[in-house]
Amino acid sequence: MASSEEQGKPDLHVLIVGAGVTGLIIAQGLKKNGISYSIFESESTGSRPRSREWGMSIHWSRPLLKELLPNEILDKIRDAQVDPTYDTCNPKGYVVPFYNGKTGAHIVDIPMVNAIRVSRRKMRALCAEGIDIQYGKKVVSLEPSESGTAVKFSDGTTAAGSICIGADGAQSAVRQLALPGEEGKALPLNVVLYNLNVSYGDAERSKAVRSIHFMNSVALHPEKNLSIWTSIQDVPDTDKPEDWQFQIMPTWLADGKTHTGGAQGLAELKELAVHLAEPWKSSLLWIPEDTDVTYSSVSYWPTREWNSQNGSLTLAGDSAHPVPPHRGQGLNHGIADAHNFVKVVLDVKDGKKTKDVAIEEYNAELVKRGADEVETSRRNALLVHDFEKFMDSPVLKQGYAKSKVK
Repeated sequence: MASSEEQGKPDLHVLIVGAGVTGLIIAQGLKKNGISYSIFESESTGSRPRSREWGMSIHWSRPLLKELLPNEILDKIRDAQVDPTYDTCNPKGYVVPFYNGKTGAHIVDIPMVNAIRVSRRKMRALCAEGIDIQYGKKVVSLEPSESGTAVKFSDGTTAAGSICIGADGAQSAVRQLALPGEEGKALPLNVVLYNLNVSYGDAERSKAVRSIHFMNSVALHPEKNLSIWTSIQDVPDTDKPEDWQFQIMPTWLADGKTHTGGAQGLAELKELAVHLAEPWKSSLLWIPEDTDVTYSSVSYWPTREWNSQNGSLTLAGDSAHPVPPHRGQGLNHGIADAHNFVKVVLDVKDGKKTKDVAIEEYNAELVKRGADEVETSRRNALLVHDFEKFMDSPVLKQGYAKSKVK
């Protein structure tokens, strides 16, 4: 399987902590380049689907996937899309239309160039093909070792390798071990977020909700500090709209109330619906009572330097730069991290750079780019909930393009 010790030099072995999409893309990139690795996941099994599902937009980072993924995976990216019928060869991508959620008036179209939108669940399953994931591995400590670093897990086992890269999400255990105390902890953002996967079970209702845009739209309410992201999430059959699934993500500025999701959360969303224009009003009122309504805290971490332990410790993806979702940047930066990391490890393998120099170069670029995006996305998440200031938000000024880091 994919973590075979025979690949690459026997003294160069990468430990990947976290088998989300970013960690799996790193594994695929290392495997493609003949570099030895192991990948660990804290979840107990891969057979149980993650309870939360959402779509992820891939746009400015798409060209990098060709260098990371084997052709047999790239050829199946289309099937990982929320709507597999969308033409992945369309370089123009599509726009994200913004509307006044109170009146229904169109505000602006923001291009998402060269974009595809993938299901988190499908993309994770695709990138896991051919990868030997070790499950039930919760990290408890990191220590220097003769080979470079040793990772100890809660089950009492230890893994040794040349480099450990934490790709274990916004609440990263690896990051908090690298930066103990408050420095490594994600910070709460004063935004309420509900994430729902909705199947209306009715063809006409599904078509009505999708009528604004075939892929996604955003409604902003000028008085409620409210944003509603609506996206198609799964199209099993284009001819059966009753089976379509949608991702609906209402967010608003923190209001001092306690939000728990479930039946209480659904009632709260249906109360909000009466203030909305169509189709957003009905998109909330029509939500079936048995829908899983998940409340999520929104957090961020201002990316900063950490001790790389002589090139033995680094981060990637949401572990390195967790951002609010309103500018659609998370996975794109994770893919950029994967590309840059595989590139520098390949330099080490080929003897072009020492491990400490290569990882320090990787970290320096990541910290600069990550810090910029975290602040940009943090500011954007606040401004999209202030209708009067929306026109100054990064998503309007910069769109969904990669920031030009100075």
